[in-house]
Amino acid sequence: MQFSSATLYDKDECPFCWKVRLALWFKNIAVRHITIDTDNKPAEFTALSATGKVPLLAVGSELISESTAICRLLEDHAPQPALFGRGAEQSALISELNAYSDSVIGPAIRDAIFTQRGRPPEQWDRAAIARSEQQWCECLLWLEQQLAARGAGAYSFAGDLSLAECALLPRFGLAAAYGLRQVEQFPALRRWFEHHRQQPYYAATAPTVARQPPL
Repeated sequence: MQFSSATLYDKDECPFCWKVRLALWFKNIAVRHITIDTDNKPAEFTALSATGKVPLLAVGSELISESTAICRLLEDHAPQPALFGRGAEQSALISELNAYSDSVIGPAIRDAIFTQRGRPPEQWDRAAIARSEQQWCECLLWLEQQLAARGAGAYSFAGDLSLAECALLPRFGLAAAYGLRQVEQFPALRRWFEHHRQQPYYAATAPTVARQPPL
């Protein structure tokens, strides 16, 4: 499968798209990016996507949707660095963290982000923000335990940069950008996030709103 003419249908602030952008950066794979306005989808995109969702990767006649499936394809194409882990134990941990990001963290912080995005403060749903803050803290507590188990000074959840960072960094970046800054209460996670957002891959893949938000 040739990636030289591949196209990623993308959206700037979508955490699933950001996950794929990070994986592409780590794999040093260049593709064409087309940004999709999901409120006004172009005919070119709707003709390709059965679900109308991003990310969508077009490689020749192949169309791959869903962020984890796209990352798996990238792993098959370029096995190094191994984002899905080495060995069953490491792979299982990475898969768990990826699923946790998608199915637990995403819903936990979504309402706080959606009520603020594109709206003046007087229109924000403060109750929704408060719920997200509480749920985000619960997520952070679990993640702090996972990262602390790696030992003092750990900068990755599975020993090496992996799909776990590709999945989690977008959630942390968007949470901070929209005022969910409870990470400062968790020393291992704060150190982890500060480290990664100073790296070139963060600035190269992050949406504008998340480039350098304060904690």
